[in-house]
Amino acid sequence: MIYNFYIFDRKGSCLYYREWNRPYNSFPEHDQGEERKLVYGMIFSIKELVGKMKNSSADDGLHFFKTDTFTLHHLETASGLRFVLNTDRATPDLRSNLLDIYGKIFVEYVTKNPTYDPTSGAEIDSPYFDKALAEYIEGLSCFR
Repeated sequence: MIYNFYIFDRKGSCLYYREWNRPYNSFPEHDQGEERKLVYGMIFSIKELVGKMKNSSADDGLHFFKTDTFTLHHLETASGLRFVLNTDRATPDLRSNLLDIYGKIFVEYVTKNPTYDPTSGAEIDSPYFDKALAEYIEGLSCFR
């Protein structure tokens, strides 16, 4: 089951957030920014730790990790964008799906949009991106 999806820029700003089947949210509606900062900070810290522990010939090191209640799937692009997808524990590694989301949806509907400024840190506001992402995610066998 897919819970939610984030896109962060290299500075930690949340550029996009979408929620589907999230079972529980401990943050009040007015404090969702705090959750996004914590998620980015956790990913940043874990990636740094993994980087110090990995073989130097390995790739970026952090693809996914599991807790008692969820699995976090992670993709970092060469430009520093981070795509994060939270799912239940039964969902297998979705790295290839994150690569599809980046290459086929994000690039097509966000990067190629002439109004998109990757240096602005502004949230992504594209109904075409929203629609294409929702169709892709909801079409995955692990969606529900």
